[in-house]
Amino acid sequence: MLNRATIISKIKPAIMGAVAVMMLTASPLIPWVSAAHAPQLKEMIEKGDHAGLAEFYKKRAEEARHNAEDMKTMQSDYLKKYPKNTYAKHCEKMADNYRKQAKHYDELAEMHKKAK
Repeated sequence: MLNRATIISKIKPAIMGAVAVMMLTASPLIPWVSAAHAPQLKEMIEKGDHAGLAEFYKKRAEEARHNAEDMKTMQSDYLKKYPKNTYAKHCEKMADNYRKQAKHYDELAEMHKKAK
C-alpha cells in the first residue's frame, strides 16, 4: 500500500507540468471549470437556496486554500532546484491569489448563511 508521501511524489511532476501548461496557454480550461457549475448556481440563486449557496461557496473556499498550499509546496520545490530563478516567485503570487479567492468565497458563504 502506498503512503501519501509516495503518492504525492509520483504525481507532483504531473501537477507541476499541468500548472506550467496552464500558465503558458492562459488556460482555456479555467472558464470550462467555472462554467460547469453555472447551471447549478443559477438554479440555487433562482430558488433562493441560501443554504446550498453557502455550502457551495464554503467548498470553493476550501478548494482555494488547498490550492494555495499546493502552490506553497511547489514554491519550496522550485527553490530547492532553482534557488536563483523566478519560478518560485510565481508560485508565491499564485498562492496569494488562491488565499484571496478563498477569502472572497468565505465572505459569500457567510452572506448566504446569514440570509437563511
